[in-house]
Amino acid sequence: MIVQRQTNASGQDAFARPAGARFCYRGVTAKAMEFVLREQLLCRPLWRRFARQFHEPDADFDGGWRGEYWGKMMMGACYLCEAGVSDELYGVLEETVRDILAAQRPGGAITTYAEHHELSGWDVWCRKYVMIGLEYFLPLCRDRALAREITESLCRQLDAILAKIGPGKRDLCAASGLYRGLNASSILEPVVLLYRLTGQSKYLDFAEYIVGRGGTSVFDIFEAALEDRLLPYQYPITKAYEMISCFEGLLELYRATGDENCKRAALRFADRLLETDVTVIGSCGCTHEFLDHSANRQASEEAGPLMQETCVTVSLMKLMAQAAQLTGDAAYSDAFERAFYNAYLGALNTRWVQQPSLRERDARLVLEPLPFDSYSPLTRGRRGREVGGFQILSDHHFYGCCACIGSAGCGLVPRMQLFAREGGLVLNLYAAARIETSTPSGAALTLDVDTDYPASGEVAVTLQMEQPERFTLWLRVPAWSASTCADVNGERVCAQAGYLPLTRLWRGGDCVRLSLDMRVRCLAPAVYEQDILHTHMVWELDYMVPVCDRPGPQLARHAAFLRGPLALAAQQRTGWIPKRPLALRQMPDGGPPVRELPAAPGRLAAVALALADGGEVVLTDYAGAGKFWEEDDQIAVWLPVEAPVAQGKEVESIC
Repeated sequence: MIVQRQTNASGQDAFARPAGARFCYRGVTAKAMEFVLREQLLCRPLWRRFARQFHEPDADFDGGWRGEYWGKMMMGACYLCEAGVSDELYGVLEETVRDILAAQRPGGAITTYAEHHELSGWDVWCRKYVMIGLEYFLPLCRDRALAREITESLCRQLDAILAKIGPGKRDLCAASGLYRGLNASSILEPVVLLYRLTGQSKYLDFAEYIVGRGGTSVFDIFEAALEDRLLPYQYPITKAYEMISCFEGLLELYRATGDENCKRAALRFADRLLETDVTVIGSCGCTHEFLDHSANRQASEEAGPLMQETCVTVSLMKLMAQAAQLTGDAAYSDAFERAFYNAYLGALNTRWVQQPSLRERDARLVLEPLPFDSYSPLTRGRRGREVGGFQILSDHHFYGCCACIGSAGCGLVPRMQLFAREGGLVLNLYAAARIETSTPSGAALTLDVDTDYPASGEVAVTLQMEQPERFTLWLRVPAWSASTCADVNGERVCAQAGYLPLTRLWRGGDCVRLSLDMRVRCLAPAVYEQDILHTHMVWELDYMVPVCDRPGPQLARHAAFLRGPLALAAQQRTGWIPKRPLALRQMPDGGPPVRELPAAPGRLAAVALALADGGEVVLTDYAGAGKFWEEDDQIAVWLPVEAPVAQGKEVESIC
């Protein structure tokens, strides 16, 4: 794809992030953030361990990806630091940034690869994350001298790459040897961010070169997305995480150049992901870490035990956050919310369980739990199957890619919860919080979001302000809420899916109430009659090839149940028998009767489904299910049923 620069133009976002907003969370979101801060982001020895990899002469002698860990963890850390959720975090980050800068080599590189190994394997990918970590920290930096040092370092890092890669030099897609260069091409995002920071045209030239190379050596993913001629799972290379990262960079290039083709390609890619690969829990890819038409295959029990990778979940959340800010389309925020409350929170290792698979792996390993699970099951299976991106460090500790990127998931919540928009503010998520921000005129404003959402659909938003001011407050109404009630100070207003605009002269103490439809919905898998190209991943050299496959007939005999944004799961420990198909008691409207149950402490929802034999099966929120990671703790969100439910649509049931 050829990028067309627009003279003195840049891409515009529909929404903006309100400057200086601070968030104090309560409820389930606060617990997730506190866990991540306590067990990971405030742990100075962990930061030093990751930084040490860059001080060692050849930490990635085996062509590994140890160098990604530091920058991945910096993303979530910077998001949370920006939101003001921890007073201690900034000091930790400044300390580790100085540690990383001290590892810069005379030629400018900050890398875990020795000179004779550089620009091979995962080196470009890891350098990408070093740059991203520093770029995300830079707007937070309180020390002017340090900020100048960071900027100078970033330029030297990229200049070291430009000296060896680009037109007339080594091909970027040949600098990896993996996935035909897809991972190396994802350096697009930090390259564009550095251009926007410095204005140096050579960096924009390099970004355009990356896009012109097409993302891989065998297929132009950007052109394919722009032309909308193939679905993402039909591309020859379908590594989900790396591909999503490339399109994040393309959105940043649109912001830098105003080229509408960059915007169209990235948004078409995002839309096709939502259509063909996003599952009921909000992630992508049922075949390990690869796009595979998951929307169709997600109920298949033949996909294998490793599915719905946490790296993919978080990168998808980042892409949805970008698309939501760029377009103002509520569908992207709906997708973000689904991922956060299901796949993401489900991956949190809140019981601090040691990964069972590591017990026999290496006698030298220092065995410590990781804060995130790497793979989330959709059909019958257990959590804690494997550590994604596993690498052993020089001190015999280990870590994984999903554990590092995980913190960015909860870090994105403040960025998504409140947006500024011309004429007012947009309340986009309903996590319980006290938000300190400002009105369009710049006056101090506090929004107190009082709710236990998503345990219930009741949300109250109270405004505190010293002087009355007229502006618009938009509230997102999720598409799944079939019947939504809203009022301002007791006065009823009409609410439909999308964004509800409330324009008035606001005064301190005004209260908006929202009541979202939390009735349980039954979802049947979409089963296609015609031949569909499914992407089972088959190793061929260093990239993946698609093969033709048909969905098995067993897909039709599955059902999933949703309550608000929550996917519900059956658990072996609450009486569900994993291999037994359920005979549901059917109601005239086609759905099974359900009964609300009190949720256990720390859980978000519990319901009982009535069975034809007079019994019941208990379902709870997917996020809290299966946290013991044992074989007798199997869970499933797609349940086998004796008779197919209404196909391809959601059916309201009786609560």
